[in-house]
Amino acid sequence: MKVDLGPQLDRLMAAQERCDRLRDATLRSKPRDLCDLAYANAYGGPPPFVIDAIKESLAGDRQLDFQYTPYGGATLSRRRISESLSRQQGLRFPWRNIVLTPGAMAALNIVFRAVAALDSRAEVIVLTPGWLDYPLYLVNLGLRPVLVPLHPVTMRLDLNAIADAITPQTRAIVISQPANPTGLIYSAAELRDLAALLTERGDDRIVLVSDECHRDILFDDARFVPTAPHYPATVVVYSFGKALFIQGQRIGYVAVSPQFPQADAFVTSLERLCRVMGFCTPTALMQLAVRKLLDRPLDFSHIATRRQLILDALADAAIVTQPSQATFFLYPKTPQGDDFEFAERLAKHGLLVLPAPVFHHSGHFRLSLTAPDDQIERAAGILRQVASGSAV
Repeated sequence: MKVDLGPQLDRLMAAQERCDRLRDATLRSKPRDLCDLAYANAYGGPPPFVIDAIKESLAGDRQLDFQYTPYGGATLSRRRISESLSRQQGLRFPWRNIVLTPGAMAALNIVFRAVAALDSRAEVIVLTPGWLDYPLYLVNLGLRPVLVPLHPVTMRLDLNAIADAITPQTRAIVISQPANPTGLIYSAAELRDLAALLTERGDDRIVLVSDECHRDILFDDARFVPTAPHYPATVVVYSFGKALFIQGQRIGYVAVSPQFPQADAFVTSLERLCRVMGFCTPTALMQLAVRKLLDRPLDFSHIATRRQLILDALADAAIVTQPSQATFFLYPKTPQGDDFEFAERLAKHGLLVLPAPVFHHSGHFRLSLTAPDDQIERAAGILRQVASGSAV
């Protein structure tokens, strides 16, 4: 029996589903020569210290280590995360303001559902290009996504466009910091200007949802700029999966700014929504493991090497791209023709990428740098050949 999700959700899912069909066809036709730069699956797996932390957690002998934890997560895990986050953000987050979730997707859903509870007619501004499923979740929860483009040249915040999109029904704005898919980090000045605009137009009624899943993955001496210190009504969404290369383990959180208006009530709503929406909490095992993984030094030198190799290939192929400052991604301009047609041309040679319509945008494609070195090297060659027209 096919479930009809409705035309709006069908439209929002169409681009990714088309990519998935292309992926399946490419896997069948070129299984050995595949260069999978579409999704950020870490082929090499997590570093050894992550595996060690999980093993040590499994060896725990406390009677209730692997039993139910409260909605919102185990208190000790929340305390440890709040201490780490407070150091990183320059704000003192109370432990209860950390609500643990099974990854960032669940975190986003409970935040959006809390926004819907504030106003059932709420509009939520989503910056584009942006992560593919923000609008999907909003529509599913009865909210209205308002897609607002970033600056078309710089791919940075376009305050005039954001200002024009704000209405009396605007109750939230979603940004990714660093941005996915562009890999750019918004500056403190940009965030201050955004905060001033939201305060002027919304008087703190507009919730700023800062998706910070990639904040640890930085290049070329770039520094992460936290959002929460600039605007009181901020909630931070985070996933441990990206930086630790354990995305399938599904552990993340919502952190409510200590300056958030009526923060205690909002946190209580999030805890209750963990139950109402059926997301519960992350596994007890991962709640134990992250205590051992906080503030560990992380090495992304191999990602930086792959990034430079692809940047060199793009330059050789005269494909225009703005070098990323962070994330696993590059977001070059499509050199000619339709975004999907270009992605299909690359797929014929075994290279999988995501075209811009997946991110509610056009004229670009996204490359992920988490494939193994041999795939990255082959991908660089394919980009040069296809863009030059020498590939058949």
